[in-house]
Amino acid sequence: MQQYKVYLGVVWLVLWWMHAANAVPATSAAQEKIITIAAEDNWPPFSDEKGRGLSYTLVQAALRQSGYQLKTVVVPYARALYYTEHNMVDGCWNVTKQQSTSSRFLLHQVPLFRASSSFYYYKKAKTFTSVATIPDRTVVGVILGYEYGDAFEKHKQRFNLVEVSTHEQLVKLLQADKLDVALFFDDVLSFYLKQWQLTDPLIIRGEENFVSELFIAFDKNNEQSQQKADALDQGLLQLQQSGIYQRLMDEFQAGMLAQ
Repeated sequence: MQQYKVYLGVVWLVLWWMHAANAVPATSAAQEKIITIAAEDNWPPFSDEKGRGLSYTLVQAALRQSGYQLKTVVVPYARALYYTEHNMVDGCWNVTKQQSTSSRFLLHQVPLFRASSSFYYYKKAKTFTSVATIPDRTVVGVILGYEYGDAFEKHKQRFNLVEVSTHEQLVKLLQADKLDVALFFDDVLSFYLKQWQLTDPLIIRGEENFVSELFIAFDKNNEQSQQKADALDQGLLQLQQSGIYQRLMDEFQAGMLAQ
């Protein structure tokens, strides 16, 4: 009888060990299939104060195609870049591919979408057709940390640059005649003006500055970043080939018009 009890005890220990051994890899595998993105909180309709919008919709759908789950941490854009560069998250979205970002981050290949930015004035439009035509020491208002293209990076040292954290601050500075010109992404400014129910005919849109292709920036120093970037690209291509991508974009545009 004693030998039988010992035998049962050994069997129970073996079964417990096998269960524990199998459980650990399963948990690790599940964790490896999550991509954590720092989502900016100030760029609706692409990424709003909850990190939701077109970016979330497209990235979640693309990652699902490749078997990944999306997790977001909602922070201001400049902090999202910092979190990514310091390996606190896997990446951050809505990053323009230009020299300054390509040198700091690993960017995937297939853009999420495109967004245009333009010059905006108050009361009287100026004749700026590009950043190269803006005179030295012009007071230019922008959002802190945003990218406005390689040409802007080249010329911005010539300007008296005013950088603020929110679009509300930038609009108020423009209306107070504190800026010669402000750079806004067109859909973002349009969204905010509708949200604030602000109809100000004195805010004048000038020439287009730049059309940005938007990407997720991954941490260059994370050895898993390339694999995750490839998975995102694969998912985006599958969405495009299946027609789902166009459907999501059509739904987004319809939502913009309905606002």
